Amino acid sequence: MLLLGAGCASQGGLTKLDGSSTPASEARGTKVLVLMPDSPSALMALDGLRDELGADFAVTTRIVGEGAEPQAVAKAITETNPAVVVLMNNPTLRLYRRYQALRPSGARPLPVVALLTSFLKQSAGGIEDLSGVIYEVPLVTSLVNLRDLLAQPLVKVGVVHRPTFQGFVEEQKKLAAAEGFQVVGVEVGGKSSRDLRNAVDKLVEENKVDAIWVLNDNALLSRLMLERGWLPALRDKQTPVLVNVGSLLSRRVPFGTFGVLPDHRALGVQAANLVITAADGQAVAGTLEYPLSVEKVLDVSAARKSLRLHEDRIATVDRLLE
Repeated sequence: MLLLGAGCASQGGLTKLDGSSTPASEARGTKVLVLMPDSPSALMALDGLRDELGADFAVTTRIVGEGAEPQAVAKAITETNPAVVVLMNNPTLRLYRRYQALRPSGARPLPVVALLTSFLKQSAGGIEDLSGVIYEVPLVTSLVNLRDLLAQPLVKVGVVHRPTFQGFVEEQKKLAAAEGFQVVGVEVGGKSSRDLRNAVDKLVEENKVDAIWVLNDNALLSRLMLERGWLPALRDKQTPVLVNVGSLLSRRVPFGTFGVLPDHRALGVQAANLVITAADGQAVAGTLEYPLSVEKVLDVSAARKSLRLHEDRIATVDRLLE
């Protein structure tokens, strides 16, 4: 979410979704239409997608800008006649859902592969013939990796969430339990920074959690919530904070301690294999995969101040913030 905002400018030969410029035509290969934002993460995923698809596929890209309408999607599909459509990020997914609602009754939907979309299982409702790669690395993966670094207990993990994410939290709770972790949730409405501070206090002071897991939820990660909720609540606490996106791990903002993040280029490669299967006419609809390639990131300076670490294991982390 913080990483996946849609842009509106054309970059690197990509065209705007409104059709204000014409993409270079691809004469050969199975046609694939990619609808995507103009963002670094999307461009990295596109590189992986193209490399994996190779010369047998003709990949056409369209940048989805602000204010794009479903009629522009219909025009792009008519012009490119793709066998598969690839959607990158939540605004693009919502736009495509609106396009599908306008299709003539009885028209056969195109196979869709989605990636770079937060909470894909929850976001994909209403889109036909969809498969994709879930953006969030499972919580249990982060916990197992952090536990290996810590020379102190890591059993009980707290999370603050809105009601709409209850199902997602329950799913992650079950996966984590298999590795001996206990996930404790506190529900908030998402509009009050005071409620957020109280929820964090409850997790740390009452539930005695060993770590806090932060969902990639826009409502709880707005500037207001960060400045008046999260940062004041965490300022004097020695509790490690697990995050899902790289923008929350920064030396400029003392927030995330550790994250296991998806490799964006590898997400494109993984999505390409779903594209290949769908283009071959094989059934992949409903297939939602977790990321196969990840990057471990640790704010080692902050961690050393408040946590006991196995110093000899820090070298296993892919990227250190110091």
